[in-house]
Amino acid sequence: MKNLKKSFLAFIAAFAVSCGDPELPVELFPEMEYGAYARKMSQTGEFNYFAIESSALDIHVEYYDANQGANIAQYDIDVEYVDMIDGGAKSVARKDMRTISASEFTTNADGYLSSDINLGFSATMSTLGLTQDDIDGGSYFRYWFTITMTDGRVFDYNNTGPNLVSSSAFAALFRLNAYIVCPSSLEGDVIVDSEDAGLSNLAGWTFSVTGHVDELIKVGSADNIYTLKNDMTCGAWAHPNIDYSVRAAIGPVFTDACNVMSISGSDNYGEGWSMLPGSASVSADSKVFTYDWYNTWGEAARANMRYADGSTWPALTN
Repeated sequence: MKNLKKSFLAFIAAFAVSCGDPELPVELFPEMEYGAYARKMSQTGEFNYFAIESSALDIHVEYYDANQGANIAQYDIDVEYVDMIDGGAKSVARKDMRTISASEFTTNADGYLSSDINLGFSATMSTLGLTQDDIDGGSYFRYWFTITMTDGRVFDYNNTGPNLVSSSAFAALFRLNAYIVCPSSLEGDVIVDSEDAGLSNLAGWTFSVTGHVDELIKVGSADNIYTLKNDMTCGAWAHPNIDYSVRAAIGPVFTDACNVMSISGSDNYGEGWSMLPGSASVSADSKVFTYDWYNTWGEAARANMRYADGSTWPALTN
């Protein structure tokens, strides 16, 4: 009898497993509370710090609900500025930017109610009361999207399941980060004239180098960090007045942060390098980039750098 009972229980368990509903990786729309969402079908564009007026994000969304989007009254867009450079000191709280009413929805080629949404860089800044001086490359704008139904129900990022937001099958657009980018392209063959320029008090640190040939190259995974391929001293250590056993400085790098330049890192003697504040400038014809460098040993120099092919520099400062 005990064996028969065990066999019967095993059969019940097997039947429950074989006949039960399968475990689904995502929650299908018909099995949810009948809410609504906008699916992001495409996104193009970027926010270029150097081209604010012409930069924009263009997004195409399709609307979904139990009535093919017809029960959606409006799609509201808010935005905030998130400061990533100054520890949040320049962040601006969320403000209403735009509301797309159902009367503005159109039917796309696939037969779905949809919207083509343009989020302009300039319009975003205007919404938040910002100017170019208030923002930084590497920070971002965060957009919040909210759906309001005709019956008054509201669906947003906070009451929508993560499957809808993160799954590519749904791509529900309730929140979007738009980073401010600063395209940097300073690499190239360069010719540098450099001199001590009286910047150092070290005895014997007197030199003038003309026509030092080198190459400014990108380093690391970031696209705005550079170094001189052969010698960050621009020939200073190889000058006859300065006979070092190692005739090149390897290790320090330039960082271009939206045309604001800096030097950091240590050389092959372990001395830290910097750029003298306020020393970076570009000549009136944009052909020569001038800066002063110094290190913790006390060495310092002024470099006048130009591209070998005569190219111009952007308006670099520090």
